[in-house]
Amino acid sequence: MKCCEKYYIQYTNGMVASIAINTCIQISLFLVCCILQVSDCHSKSIQQQNVSVDETQDERIFALESTIKKLETIVQNVTKSKDKSEQPVMFYAKIANRDFTLHILSTVVFETVILNIGGCYDKYDGIFVAPRKGVYMFSWTVSTQSSKHAVTELVVEDKIISTTGNTDNAGGIHSASMTALCNMDKNEHAFIRTANHASANDFYSKPAYPQTSFLGMLVYNEK
Repeated sequence: MKCCEKYYIQYTNGMVASIAINTCIQISLFLVCCILQVSDCHSKSIQQQNVSVDETQDERIFALESTIKKLETIVQNVTKSKDKSEQPVMFYAKIANRDFTLHILSTVVFETVILNIGGCYDKYDGIFVAPRKGVYMFSWTVSTQSSKHAVTELVVEDKIISTTGNTDNAGGIHSASMTALCNMDKNEHAFIRTANHASANDFYSKPAYPQTSFLGMLVYNEK
């Protein structure tokens, strides 16, 4: 049992740990069954022995059962921790049917959530909060109409990661997109805001045209 516990401690952060612990549990159950079978087959001879022998055997069985319960608890805790650390994190939200104007350095709020696995994007303030440390991918699209401008940037905390937007003066509907990768620590904030480019940023997001949208996902989990 000590060997198995040592094996578990060395690999407790991976699936091998769970396999080792399950093996320990199976071995312990096997030993208990063997002891019980021996006890049953030789019950008459055991009864003729000293009472202290029976007490010693009972103590050993009790110790094995206690160890099995402890190992089962460890397996459950490892499984819960592993499940939480491997949960996918991704979201996709858009502005469904609005045209509006934002001044410089204003957060763009994508109010219509299509996907929000992990629940880390807030549709009320437009901010994504990283649930754990890792590499995240973000992509967003900005749409405008006629000769109006809209320039935006991806921000993590106070750092600008990338910028995109439309400054075309021609008529019609225009859109611009950008995809970026960045490192984020747990509880850091990522959001799209208007850049310090022009005093007014005019957005046009309608169902029949390219819509202003924002998506993100955890692509590499740093443990």
